[in-house]
Amino acid sequence: MPTFLRDLIRPAAGLPEADVCLVGLPLDFGTVLEGGRAGAAGAPHAIRRELRRYHKTYNLEHDISLDQLRIADAGNLDLRHADHARNHAHIREQLAKLLRQYPRVVVLGGSHDGTYSTVRGLFDAGDGQAVGGINLDAHADVKDKPGIISSGTPFGKLLREGFLAGPRFTEIGLHSNLNTKEDIDFLNRQEAYIVPLAHVQQDGMALYLGRALSRATQGGPAFVSFDIDGCAEAFAPAVSAPSADGFTPRQAVEAAFLAGQNEAVRLFEVVELNPHYDRDNQTARLAATIVTAFLTGVAQLAK
Repeated sequence: MPTFLRDLIRPAAGLPEADVCLVGLPLDFGTVLEGGRAGAAGAPHAIRRELRRYHKTYNLEHDISLDQLRIADAGNLDLRHADHARNHAHIREQLAKLLRQYPRVVVLGGSHDGTYSTVRGLFDAGDGQAVGGINLDAHADVKDKPGIISSGTPFGKLLREGFLAGPRFTEIGLHSNLNTKEDIDFLNRQEAYIVPLAHVQQDGMALYLGRALSRATQGGPAFVSFDIDGCAEAFAPAVSAPSADGFTPRQAVEAAFLAGQNEAVRLFEVVELNPHYDRDNQTARLAATIVTAFLTGVAQLAK
C-alpha cells in the first residue's frame, strides 16, 4: 500500500481517467496590477513540493485511506505570453478541456485573477447555465475595472458577465476593514451571500460552509476558491496581501474537507501563495495541507 501522497500522483498524460486532476497556474501579473507583491507565479512548484514530501495517504481524524484515489497532474499551464488576456484565454480553454475529462480539477495558484478564467472553463464544460461558487477570502474581489483582469476583479467580472449566479455565490471570511461599501452593495444587488470573518470565528466554519455548499450546488456544478490570504498572517505569511486577522489552519482544513465531500464541487482552488515571502515553507505546507484535506473529502465520498 502506498504510504505517501506522492505515490498516488501520476502525470495526466499517463492517467486519462482519474478522480482528481491537479493543474498549476504560475501567474502573478493580476496581483501586481492591484499593487500586490509579485511572486505568486512560484506557487504551483511550492505546493507540489510540500504535497510530495510531507503528506501521507492515511487520515487519522476521519479514519480514511486515500490509497485508492487516482490523482493526475497536468503540470503547469504556459502563461508566459506578453498579452495578459491571451494567458486568460488559454486558462479558460485548458480548464474546460480538463473538466470535460476529469470529474474534479484542483488548481494550484497563482494570483486570484486566474479564477476569472478557471470558472469560465467550468461554465464552458457545463450545460451553459451560470455556475455556483464559494470564495473563502479576506477580500471580495468584485472591483469594477472594465478591460482589466486583476486579482481584485474576478468575481465581479464573473457576476456581471453572467458566468456566476449571484444567489448561488457566497463570500466567506471577508474582513471588516478590507472591503469597500460599494463592493458589498454590489454583492447585495447580485443577491450573493456574505459571511464576515467574525461570524466564522464566532459560530464555526462548518455552519456557513455547509449552507454555502447547499446554495452553490443547487442545480449544477460549483467551485470553491480558497485564497490563502484569508488565513491570518501568523499562519500564512507568504501571500500577496497578508492580514493580521484571518482563518486558522483548522478552519481552512475543515472548509476544504467539506468541499471535497460534495461531488458537485468540480473545481477547487488554492490561490495567492507567494513563496518568496515564506518562512521555512510554512505557507506552502499549509496550502498543501488544504489540498490534502480536499482530497480526503473526495476519498470519503468515494468510500
